[in-house]
Amino acid sequence: MAALAAAHGHEVAIWSPRGGGTRHILGHVVTRGALAGRWPMRVAADLGRAIEGAQVLLVCLPARLLPVAVQRIAAALRGDPAILFAPAGGLAAALMAEALAYRGGIPRVAALPVLPLTARRDIDGGVSIPAARPRLWVAGLPGAPAMGKLVGRLFSLEVAALADPLAAGLADPMPILGAARLLAPPRLEEAPLRLLAALGRERASLAAAWRRQVPPLHEMLAGLGALPEADLGAAVEGLSFLAALAGRAKAPLPLLTGALALLRAATGEAAQPHPVWAALSPETLARILA
Repeated sequence: MAALAAAHGHEVAIWSPRGGGTRHILGHVVTRGALAGRWPMRVAADLGRAIEGAQVLLVCLPARLLPVAVQRIAAALRGDPAILFAPAGGLAAALMAEALAYRGGIPRVAALPVLPLTARRDIDGGVSIPAARPRLWVAGLPGAPAMGKLVGRLFSLEVAALADPLAAGLADPMPILGAARLLAPPRLEEAPLRLLAALGRERASLAAAWRRQVPPLHEMLAGLGALPEADLGAAVEGLSFLAALAGRAKAPLPLLTGALALLRAATGEAAQPHPVWAALSPETLARILA
């Protein structure tokens, strides 16, 4: 995503909490495939330098890291940059707004339920991009300035608006995509797609229970060709968010909850709430889910 922004003329600085993902970058990144080129990129030494003078912050972290990252960003923030969570991280945008409440007003915070590209790191340090989406969706905080135009300028893509961060969390297709890839029988070629469709129907039912509209799966996966690879940890975290919403709405979702139980058993870890859900104050969570 940093390369995509640089390709459209934006000056980009990146920072990694642990540094492992940026250590090899020496002023540029080479990409191949759907986005090909050599793109200038500054690696910041610390978080403060990464966000100094920034107009937009793009937060791309696993959900388990977001509660700590949100507090660190809120403490280091200067000015009024737009803050985008990609992927949505459940209700990460709401957690960011809660952390910035002391400033007053409504901050410019939004969530993207899907990423504009699929990518993988090559052995030589470059990045292969097998596919790009033709459009994106964004959900800003209710009452905040529209974020769609900003995201459109950032990536030069068509952008559609979703209602709020709850809609973005519901729309994120990666948890059910991961479950379909991980749980489908390997010798049945169509099994992942069938399981994905069934899980997608339950997701749509859950969205309807919360009176939110989410884009159809076929639209969110358009342009990707093959289904992206699955991440077990991300799938478990995302399914735990959907299961928590199902519990609040008293909506029976046998496939989603069954998939979550199977994947948790596979990891050997005890059941835990979604990290962002657990970090939100009861008052903020009640307001979002009202």
